[in-house]
Amino acid sequence: MNLNIEKCIDFYSGEYKNGIFAKKHNIKLYIYPSYIDGDCFMFFDNELSKETESFEVRYKDITRVFIDNVNNQRALFIEYNSNSVVNRSKETIVLPGINDISKWYNLILEKQTEFLKAEEKKQKLESENKENQKRIAIEKENKASQFYNNCFSFHIKESTPTFTLFSENNKIALIYIDENRNLNFLKIDGYSEEENNGIIEYKNIHYYEKAGNISYVSDIHGDYSSYGGSLTGGKISKLATVGGGVLFGLMGMALGAALTYKPAEHTLGYSSFSLDTDIKKIDNRNVMLNFYSDTKKQYIDIELPQDIYNFLQTYLPEKKYGIVDELEKKTVLHQSVNVIEDGSLLRVEIAGANSASNNIIESSSDSINDFKQKVEKLKMMKESGLLTDEEFKSEQQKLLRMI
Repeated sequence: MNLNIEKCIDFYSGEYKNGIFAKKHNIKLYIYPSYIDGDCFMFFDNELSKETESFEVRYKDITRVFIDNVNNQRALFIEYNSNSVVNRSKETIVLPGINDISKWYNLILEKQTEFLKAEEKKQKLESENKENQKRIAIEKENKASQFYNNCFSFHIKESTPTFTLFSENNKIALIYIDENRNLNFLKIDGYSEEENNGIIEYKNIHYYEKAGNISYVSDIHGDYSSYGGSLTGGKISKLATVGGGVLFGLMGMALGAALTYKPAEHTLGYSSFSLDTDIKKIDNRNVMLNFYSDTKKQYIDIELPQDIYNFLQTYLPEKKYGIVDELEKKTVLHQSVNVIEDGSLLRVEIAGANSASNNIIESSSDSINDFKQKVEKLKMMKESGLLTDEEFKSEQQKLLRMI
């Protein structure tokens, strides 16, 4: 019987007996808004089944309702589609001996018509809703695409060097270098109409270098079997925005993309005798970018994905740590030579010199005074003719080695 909670519209209950000495059978018919059920005979091969059985048929499955004779009695026949019996798609149920049979015939047809009309209306409404949802989705997609394309074309030209951090339909997070060689952090979300752009000016970029390392963790098991390797992670796990005034000092007008990364885990599998060992490779390598913050008035380090190293090396090679370090050493050496040759300390302002250089030049006052005295003595000995040019140069080199 149907377990759906629907109020019964009407029902019939009676008995049927084929002959004076035949067994009595209960015939039942219940009318519901969307289906009928009850007890009936099944009809196949032009004969009734020996016993009654329960039935349940939905109006949408009924293909025909008619009145005919069976065993010299009027009966209500109901044909319907069914897949419950193998190799038989159509079933026929028979309700013989029903009083006022026309009433039940008409009631079934009436309720079936009402149900089918309601279903048709429902399907039409669902179809209209789907069309509306589809139209809204298309409009949303077009709007997001237009916003995305407008923002992207505003920042990125055909010749603009870019490094993509994250990308999907109408969404992107990337780093690019503009015409002034500034480092830009750009995030565009067409669906939320969000555009964030943080900038590190070229003059504030100090250096970049590789950082982090690779580590291994072993896990030994007791069973003998071989495992294959696998690769998991290694993608951006979080994308957030940080106020430009806090990190980049952009006068509060733009935002920069701050990224955290899930380290890549490589699993290499192999077997040895009765032990299985899984070696997990944890890759924590990244690129550290050091720049000067106008807001914080100090140098700041930020982490970038390790894959960006080649991008920076291609478009900002002079900012590579080793090159910057070598240039700063030469700057300090050049300043020291000027001190010796002039015989006095020079205050030299060099654009781009970092705090490490300044710390070397501006050493403690005692050391500087001592150095100054030695330089002056050396100069006096040269001017007095106590030292030849060769001896003066030799002593000059000794002083340089003291730095």
